[in-house]
Amino acid sequence: MNTKGFTLIELMIVVVIIGILSSIAIPKFASVKDQANQAACRSNLRSIAGAEMIYYARYSTFADLHGLQSSHALMNATLIECPSANAVYDVVFTPVVYTITCPNPAPCHGSMTDGIASW
Repeated sequence: MNTKGFTLIELMIVVVIIGILSSIAIPKFASVKDQANQAACRSNLRSIAGAEMIYYARYSTFADLHGLQSSHALMNATLIECPSANAVYDVVFTPVVYTITCPNPAPCHGSMTDGIASW
């Protein structure tokens, strides 16, 4: 009798074990990717907020992303995109409230409101 190789039962058990491990691992990887997108979005928001501090110190007013880029406060301001939505950040400013939000349709990854100090 030839005893080399695996039986069908042994192979089926290995496939079941791999299936169980992958069903546990895949949701973990998805949450890690979302956490990385959130961290990248927060980092981008901080970069924009820092550039706004520079711009506000120079001109005593806030600017949109094009104004930040043309004033050299943030050279790539118009190229920064939200990592999950692939869209530019929403910058809204009024005399009292200044808001930057990540344009993610899912739960918001971050925002800065009421000027630089609240960030």
